[in-house]
Amino acid sequence: MYNPSIFVVDDDPDMVKGLVLVLREIGEVGTAPTAEEALEYIKRNPVDVLVTDVRMPGIGGISLLEKVKEFRPKIEVIVLTAYGSIESAIDAMKKGAYHYVTKPFNNDELLIVVQRALQDKRFHEELEYLREKVNKAHVFENIIGRDWKIQEIFETIKKVSPSKVPILIQGESGTGKELIARAIHQHSPRSKNRFLGINTAALPENLLEAELFGYKKGAFTGADYDKKGLLVQATQGTFFLDEIGSMSLAFQSKLLRVIQEMEVIPVGATEPLKIDVRFISATHTDLEKAVKDGAFREDLYYRLNVVRINVPPLRERKEDIPLLAGHFLEKWAEGEEKKGLTPGALRRLMEYDWPGNVRELENVIQRAMLVAEGVDIQPSDILLRQEPLPWLVEAEGYSSVTYDKAKEEVFRHFQREYFTNLLKRCNGNITLAAEKSGITRTALHRIIKKLNLSEEVLTMRDSLPQVTSK
Repeated sequence: MYNPSIFVVDDDPDMVKGLVLVLREIGEVGTAPTAEEALEYIKRNPVDVLVTDVRMPGIGGISLLEKVKEFRPKIEVIVLTAYGSIESAIDAMKKGAYHYVTKPFNNDELLIVVQRALQDKRFHEELEYLREKVNKAHVFENIIGRDWKIQEIFETIKKVSPSKVPILIQGESGTGKELIARAIHQHSPRSKNRFLGINTAALPENLLEAELFGYKKGAFTGADYDKKGLLVQATQGTFFLDEIGSMSLAFQSKLLRVIQEMEVIPVGATEPLKIDVRFISATHTDLEKAVKDGAFREDLYYRLNVVRINVPPLRERKEDIPLLAGHFLEKWAEGEEKKGLTPGALRRLMEYDWPGNVRELENVIQRAMLVAEGVDIQPSDILLRQEPLPWLVEAEGYSSVTYDKAKEEVFRHFQREYFTNLLKRCNGNITLAAEKSGITRTALHRIIKKLNLSEEVLTMRDSLPQVTSK
């Protein structure tokens, strides 16, 4: 059974003896007459609850609290203070103390406070453990999701990874198809070898053939040396063909032969080269419809579609938005303190349909972190696709100044455009504008003053029809 550790710090020996007698009923009790000795002990030993007097020679109880919280933030601290020094106790609470007890104290009162501190500490530890466990269950090789469709994809990856059968991943742009392909590779026997890929829509047919199959020196203008194709370079590994629906029928025939024979003929060569690759392909187009329309070869479709993984768009798995947003906030924190999302900002994310899917969500979070002024991202910091900010794209010269200066300039532009347009929509009504933006009237007044928008606001009000009393 777990025996909690309690540590008592007081320069009064009689007080220490009394505290030990009371507290040893609920845990193991250590003691020290000074804060300096207590710090040395806590640095070397686990402590659950620290009970300290406020007034002591040398380092006082408040300073001890601050120092302990710097390197052991999870220790709960209870301060003992004389009845006439309640202000010190309140100051301690502001600096992270769990609670305070006034002297002379009632033994039962002290026991209850320490027991609650221990219970809360255990509760937070269990919550953290469960959160970590849940997060692990919802993250698989950088793919994040608790939605049942994503959980099914996790299971499919585990089942199909050991084999070498071709896999077709179908889903809209920005849903994370390449992440799934990489996860399959990482969990396959080929993981020690290369994962290579190409976006077939990004290259014209002649260059696509040269990249995939390689070429001999002199095969065409500019071919000054023999070059191994990507399929040869990926031998014993995995090859990812992205956007296969964009390939011409002529190139589809060449690819079909490669998959059937597991060999390639470099451009300008006559002899084939053997390859050993696992093919994973992806597309955002409906290949079954493309086959019916004659735009995609049926035999190639069945070769590639041995196992099919359908990736849902973000609008069909909205319960994953808080999880994904939290991940991106952490990812782009850049060593700074991680920002949070206010309930209003999260609600704004949840209400949007995300045509650009997870990729768009990541971009929105990045922008929000750039423009957010406080520690939390407000609804007004969430800039969605239907709200273009031309100055963000057109502004020149940002690369020639420091990051902080560029960030400050971008934010100033954003605030002016956002609040000018908002106040126009609200006809200069500050109360209504504050409500719509999710900030207080006081905060909005400060922003109006900072951006010198006062005259514009008055002009908006003056333009309203005047109402006179009868």
